Parts: sequence; C-alpha cells; structure tokens
Amino acid sequence: LGTYLTNDNKGKLVPRFLKVLSDHLENDQELLLKEAKALTESVDHIKAIICTQQSYATSGGLIEPLDVNELLDDSIGLNGASFDKHRIEVVKDYGDLPIVLVDRQRLLQIVINLVKNAKEALHEQLEGERKILLRTWAAGDRLRIEIADTGVGIEPDKLNMIFSHGFTTKATGHGFGLHSCANAATEMDGSLRVTSGGRMKGATFQLDLPLTVALVPICAG
Repeated sequence: LGTYLTNDNKGKLVPRFLKVLSDHLENDQELLLKEAKALTESVDHIKAIICTQQSYATSGGLIEPLDVNELLDDSIGLNGASFDKHRIEVVKDYGDLPIVLVDRQRLLQIVINLVKNAKEALHEQLEGERKILLRTWAAGDRLRIEIADTGVGIEPDKLNMIFSHGFTTKATGHGFGLHSCANAATEMDGSLRVTSGGRMKGATFQLDLPLTVALVPICAG
C-alpha cells in the first residue's frame, strides 16, 4: 500500500482525494447541524404560536380585562419569523393605556387580519422602506388602534369598497377578511376605517372602540 500511494500515479491521488472527501463530509455535517438548529427554532416558534392562540381561544365571546398593547405584541409575535424573512421593520408607538374590558378574541381576530394585510401589502413593495407602524391611544372615552404600512396602498376609487363582502385587491384574495373585521368592530360597538394616499403610498387602518376601564387589575399569567 505504501508503494502504491507513493510511486503509482493513481495512488498518489488517493491522499488528495481523501482530503477533499473529508472536507466535503465536514461541510455536510456543518450544514446538517445548522438545519437541525433552524428546525428546532422553528418548532419552538410554532409551539409559542399555538400557546398564544390557545390562550385567546379559551375566551371567545367573553368581555374581560385586557392589556391592549400586550395583545398587539402577541399579534406581532405570531408573524415574527415572516417579518425577519421579508426584512419588514415593525415600529410601535403605544400609548399609556389602562387595562380595559373588551372581547379579546374578536379584537385579536381584527388585529391579526390587519397585520397580515399590512405584511402582504409590503410583499408587493419592491422599493422604498418596508415598515409597519402600530399605534394605540385613548381619545376621551374611545380606544384607538392604528395599523399602518408603507406598502402598495389602495386606489381612491376602491377605498369605499374595501370592507365589502367578497371585494379584494389581491389576485389570490377571497374578500372575507376585512369584511369580517368590520363586522367584528361593529359587534363591539366600534368602527373600522381606512385611509390611503393611493397606489404605492401605503394604507392606514384605524379601529375605534369604547374605552371601558377595568376596575380590577388583570391577573398575571
């Protein structure tokens, strides 16, 4: 074997081949470790999403004390991986709100739909900033939640139809999401409005709800 490796023309290539093979296997192992780590992180993220959804699903139709800013954080957390993937910046401008009494399942439904729409509007935005802004504030006896994006915007002639059942500006949309959000807002004695500067100028959705302050603090956990 020693003579073959040192004197034979083909044999002399064996050590080099083994080195290349070793490097290749090492790179494959490193790649597999990275993929395993990414898979573990994804599973952890899915578990966190399920836990968040279950925590809200148990309270459907109930009016209960709620930290609105915390609910918005939860809705952002459900989309966190997607925001990172598409390089979307999330900006929060939360007001100093009291704990309020509200139907949190309906509110979460509205907020998740609006955040999802903002994200999809930014997918089509190939140039310029990619940003979603979430604002909350109290205006007298009203609670205001605003979700704005710098995405593709809405053309003026379509603004008055945006909440109509079956109407959509997306090629793959079904037109039910915003309609159900508007209905949910009405059922909560509130309203949902939208403004946009037009095509490629972003859109702003504003949810207006009664501000009913809870008399007892929300329980931890």
